[in-house]
Amino acid sequence: MTGFTATGSDDTLQTHSELLDTEKSPDTAVPKSNDDATNDFDPQHRRWNTISKEPRMFDQAKEEEGVRKIIEHLTPEEISAMPDDNMPMRHFRADKGNVEKAIKRIKYAIQWRQDFGVEKLVRAATNPTSEEERNIRSILMHESSPGKMYVRNHDKTKRAILYMYPVRENTNHHDHNIMYLVYSIERAIACTEKNGLEKIVIIMDFKDWKMKHAAPMSTTKKTIHILQECYVERLERAYITNAPLIFRTFWNMVKPFLDPVTKAKIVFCSSKAGINELKNNFDEDKVEDCALGTGNLKVFDVEEYFDTPFHMTFDE
Repeated sequence: MTGFTATGSDDTLQTHSELLDTEKSPDTAVPKSNDDATNDFDPQHRRWNTISKEPRMFDQAKEEEGVRKIIEHLTPEEISAMPDDNMPMRHFRADKGNVEKAIKRIKYAIQWRQDFGVEKLVRAATNPTSEEERNIRSILMHESSPGKMYVRNHDKTKRAILYMYPVRENTNHHDHNIMYLVYSIERAIACTEKNGLEKIVIIMDFKDWKMKHAAPMSTTKKTIHILQECYVERLERAYITNAPLIFRTFWNMVKPFLDPVTKAKIVFCSSKAGINELKNNFDEDKVEDCALGTGNLKVFDVEEYFDTPFHMTFDE
């Protein structure tokens, strides 16, 4: 992947209150299609501060000014390729108000979405219209089939829960693993945004995990990179449950690749404090056994999962 430097722009956004009512063209990536084109886009008619229940990091005036400066350095094509209007705000907050750094990172994240083909991936999973898209959907369903990663229900604040069960890995195919990871993150976000929020929670269960279940380091590093650089300010909390003693060895290998912000969001639920977080943040009848759930929840079914609307979790 290629990084970006901020470039100036003579075009400034005169208003944040007008909404451009136009469809974004899906940017393909796996692989590209000649049918995909970029629509003409007028950034002056885009609304930026979409209502969100996420707490502010700075006062409103400072955040709005920071967002304005970030947008000034984006091209119309980059703006059109953003997944939602709050992306500049997330980057402004992620970089603690450092506009120059936020510009570089948002440009990188936008380019990554286009290169990877996130929109096309989601479209293929939900409404495939070509043989190529049907093949992508088939790959995703195969990755999903053992129930190694899926979205089910929400925490008490209405954030979608993305479950991960590394022991259930069925392919160890790097590219397909990453495709399914991106699909899963996108779905968790969609299931969260409908509740006016932007950050998801992850529950990673390591029951019966052994070193043989460890993902290749290349896949692990790519997963961390995507979460930290391509989905800025999208993670609220990551809970690690039932981690065996041997997991410490793997954890010590992974920690150097985590930035301090991400590391602070990870909760080991073997301690009393971690267990209390689970009890305080989740309804026990809506979470799985690994998170101290007591409900008789339905067993994961891949066909049902992919037939469920994208913005709904499994068994919702």
